[in-house]
Amino acid sequence: MTTTDYAEEPGYTSSYLADQHAGQLARLRTLERAFDPLSQAVFDQLGLTCKSAILDLGAGAGSLAGWLSKRYPDSTVTATDIDTRFLTDIPGIRVITHNAVTDGFPVGSFDVVHVRALLCHLTERESILTRAVTWVRPGGWLVVEDMSLQPSLRTANPVFRKVAQAGVTLLEQSIGSDMLWADTLPERLRDRGLSSVGHCTHEGRIGDNSPADAFWAATTEQAGPALLKLGLLTQDDLDAMANLRADPAFTDAALTFVSAWGQVP
Repeated sequence: MTTTDYAEEPGYTSSYLADQHAGQLARLRTLERAFDPLSQAVFDQLGLTCKSAILDLGAGAGSLAGWLSKRYPDSTVTATDIDTRFLTDIPGIRVITHNAVTDGFPVGSFDVVHVRALLCHLTERESILTRAVTWVRPGGWLVVEDMSLQPSLRTANPVFRKVAQAGVTLLEQSIGSDMLWADTLPERLRDRGLSSVGHCTHEGRIGDNSPADAFWAATTEQAGPALLKLGLLTQDDLDAMANLRADPAFTDAALTFVSAWGQVP
């Protein structure tokens, strides 16, 4: 498959978000700049011991796994992904090629299992979440972080709303994503018997030159060919959105980043 063939077979690894895309590493770096500080703040309040076993499931480009190895130098940090090309040069971590849909870990393997910006894109998200609980030792933590695009669907701006709805439709059709799933993360952890469940949310905006704005722009640019190919938007629509985002008078809420955590009894 070339980098311009989209959605021939639904799924993340054959989509415009896959790691083989020429712009994927740069896009992932924008995600890291936007959300690493939020993930780090969650870990800082967990009170981990100095020798914890930590799993970063679907570690992407690996910045958080690298930070974890420095933050907890006596711990074992395992970073997994279905495609590990961006993880190979990060010191202090153990890298495993791993498909969260089909592969697992023995019961009680880790003190912390962390998963970010992954489950919303997998149709098997509910079963993976259930299995991930079993990978955590009693007293350990499951930390799940994901994005909801609810704010962009509620915008009063017709150009932004059209582009946002097209993006959500593309994610649903080409990957099977549920971009509202993150809104109910705390309840899903409680439903699986976790205790001390906590959560926090962060609004990401566009048009303000913030890290979230850069992430949104990089993702939309990478999605452009697929949006055009499937007829979800026209080039005029994409140009109108680019002009809107560049307007100094425009800014709007685009997404909510949800962090939720719970302790395994």
